[in-house]
Amino acid sequence: MKNTSPFMRSLKPSIIIISAVIGLSACNGKEEVYIPVSEVPASIINVVQTALPGINLSAAEKETKDNSVSYELKGKLINGKKYELKIADDGTIIKIKLDD
Repeated sequence: MKNTSPFMRSLKPSIIIISAVIGLSACNGKEEVYIPVSEVPASIINVVQTALPGINLSAAEKETKDNSVSYELKGKLINGKKYELKIADDGTIIKIKLDD
């Protein structure tokens, strides 16, 4: 029979708890992935360009939550104003935020 040190025995519950927390957080149904702007669907780009004509997009994130997809985009207009937009996969504008 293998003799385990008290230190190792005390670590076991912590490892189990950490594993459970990681497992539960992976099951919350939400996934956010940074993607190249070139991978954002053209329909989403069209919505953004209609809302903020001439915006130069610099970053994109695809979010999947409970089987619905949305895109969070960051960009800048020629006047230097920076915006963050969130667009649902169906083209609905969820948020337009002017960054200070």
